[in-house]
Amino acid sequence: MTTLRLILGDQLNHNHSWFQNPQKGVHYLMMEMRQETDYVTHHIQKVCAFFLAMRRFAGFLENQGFQVHYLKLGDPGNAQALEEKLDHLLKKLNCRRFEWQLPDEWRLDQQLREFFHSRDLAGGPVDSEHFLTTRDELEAFFAGKKQYLMENFYRNLRRRENILMEGKDPVGGRWNYDAENRKAYDGSVPFPQGPKPENDVSAIVRMLDSMEVRTLGNIDPENLNWPLDRSQAEAQLEWFCSEALPHFGTFQDALTEKDPFFFIPGSLLHSTPKSFIPGR
Repeated sequence: MTTLRLILGDQLNHNHSWFQNPQKGVHYLMMEMRQETDYVTHHIQKVCAFFLAMRRFAGFLENQGFQVHYLKLGDPGNAQALEEKLDHLLKKLNCRRFEWQLPDEWRLDQQLREFFHSRDLAGGPVDSEHFLTTRDELEAFFAGKKQYLMENFYRNLRRRENILMEGKDPVGGRWNYDAENRKAYDGSVPFPQGPKPENDVSAIVRMLDSMEVRTLGNIDPENLNWPLDRSQAEAQLEWFCSEALPHFGTFQDALTEKDPFFFIPGSLLHSTPKSFIPGR
């Protein structure tokens, strides 16, 4: 049975079970859509980062032998509407099975479920394999309890997964160090300077301009310094763990007015232009 699998822009996981081995009769669809650029106004860096990361991931899959159907936002065959493109490709490839990874966003989750249930198709959603927990674990954990304290859920998860545990006790003898991690930045530790990827998204910016996609914020099209593929992300993760992590806890929530950084993992990895802050 020929199968069509949909990959969303935040599901670029090389280690997902879908991508262990190419299979005959299994096709993958990735597409840039006005539906996703237009439902709210996004920062231009976010749109460009998503599109280039998606294109690189599609290239990776193709090099591994997977059958990938990729539609750029400006391609003539891009209907921009998810349902219309799915119907077209399912018919073209004579697919009787449709699968998708569970979206992280309720809006897309409902859209894909409604599409699937309104067609005569086999398949259905699969786990995105992004999380330690399933969608219903939180509800099940707090069922019947009078107090909803996330700390209790986190402790249970740490015990189950043996994360920073010494037997039944937390490493260091305490479950958290929140009180010590709320300090304002005092200048005692220099802001670390990590590797800065240089990604050229000029062609994507021109495409967005030509299609009059509304965005906010500024961008240097030739030097977008977000990590947009696995090698860039791994290089920054290695740097963060060796250079920045020792000071992360103390100043993890700190902000300053003069430095374009946040003391949190996602932004310690690179220099964040001040123009990006309103679009977070």
